[in-house]
Amino acid sequence: MNKILVRILLLPCLCLLAACSSPGYFQAAEPSSPGKGLVYLFRPEAPNPGLQPLRFSYPVVLVDGRSVGVLEFNKYFPVELAAGKHSIQVTGLVAPAKDWEVADINQQFSLAAGEVKYLKLDVQFRLDDMGIGDSSAKYSTFLTPMNRASAIGEIRNTSLRSF
Repeated sequence: MNKILVRILLLPCLCLLAACSSPGYFQAAEPSSPGKGLVYLFRPEAPNPGLQPLRFSYPVVLVDGRSVGVLEFNKYFPVELAAGKHSIQVTGLVAPAKDWEVADINQQFSLAAGEVKYLKLDVQFRLDDMGIGDSSAKYSTFLTPMNRASAIGEIRNTSLRSF
């Protein structure tokens, strides 16, 4: 009798756990305090068929010169910042970046108190610059501000970076 009761109680818990760990259930958070904003950084799959560019490589993201982490393929993470102007750099030149062989991206952005922004790291093959038998791949990378609806749709197909 006790085994049956345990199984009945355990089954819904396991279903909830499985649902929470699956892609597709992203819901944006709000900043934790009134003077702060939130930036979601995400790197979804590239739209090209076949192999994904730089799938096993990742850059370090620096905000205002401070590392906020690495942005791996098909991952996202939030960064809470004070309201105001900020600089962001995506680079492979500092540890713990891994095999990130493309040029740095440097941008400026402003963040209002209570605002949530979404920045997509888009990594694509430069197919026009690659020929048959070319021994090295060429890449284009962009850090693109996205609107909320589009970003959430793409983030739902990624997973939260583990810290």
